Amino acid sequence: MDRPLISICIPTFNRARFLKECLASLTAQFSNLEIKNSVNITILDNQSADNTEEIAQTFTSRFSNVKYICDSEKRGLIPGIIKVASLADGEYIWVFSDDDIQANNSLEVVIDFIKKHKTDLVLCNLIGFSDNSPIQYKNLLKVKENVVATNKKDFFQILNQKFPGSIDYYTTLCSNWIIKKEIFDKNFYIFEKFNDKLDMFPFPSLFFYTNMEFSAGVIAEEIVLNRGENESWGRKNKIKHFFYRDNLWKDYYQKIIIHNRAFLPKNFSFQVKIKNIVRYKELVKIILLYFKK
Repeated sequence: MDRPLISICIPTFNRARFLKECLASLTAQFSNLEIKNSVNITILDNQSADNTEEIAQTFTSRFSNVKYICDSEKRGLIPGIIKVASLADGEYIWVFSDDDIQANNSLEVVIDFIKKHKTDLVLCNLIGFSDNSPIQYKNLLKVKENVVATNKKDFFQILNQKFPGSIDYYTTLCSNWIIKKEIFDKNFYIFEKFNDKLDMFPFPSLFFYTNMEFSAGVIAEEIVLNRGENESWGRKNKIKHFFYRDNLWKDYYQKIIIHNRAFLPKNFSFQVKIKNIVRYKELVKIILLYFKK
């Protein structure tokens, strides 16, 4: 088999039910041999105690381009993401969360986009959903048509239009980021340089924590179904979790500003400050719900 265009890398831990849905949404598209030959999947299991291996083997036994690995050591969330990405052998790396799902024709759309534009970074549009509600939140990137930015400055112009809400879907998620493997390999030092408890965004940091140039494409069609209310990281108490996330976001966007001053629109920093203030509306809602109980 020739080198695949995309390596889909799935880190997982004790979420067999979600993993089954995730893999089913991907492999259902392999009836198209061109798609199957363009993609491989690696599942990295962080020594799960549930039936993750059993679920994975139902797919590896049917699809030669799906591989399951039980990790040799226990890792945290971010080290697990970095490890599974390092196993990719495709031209592009797509680290996909084990609890998210792909749309029916997602791979065909993404492959066509990459072949046409060959951008260093590809961002996929999302639908937000929850197991506890029939409501879906569509077009989370708030974009009507595909967009291509040939350089970093143009990409920040796109981001500057996404304050205060949808910018986080561009900058902080994992499942909708697809990056060139060569960029991952060349910038691996970032993971050692920025490795404190607030560095929770490994792939965005490759692009945002340096002054490197890159091209970026945004796919307007909704590719990823992002499962909400399933955060296994952070704090269980909602108020404590708010402040934990607040610290992450403030640290993250400040680093973006520090390393990209030459590329930023004039009002980007100001919009970050406003975003930090607006976020506290969420805290008010959390407190009100708490006292209603």
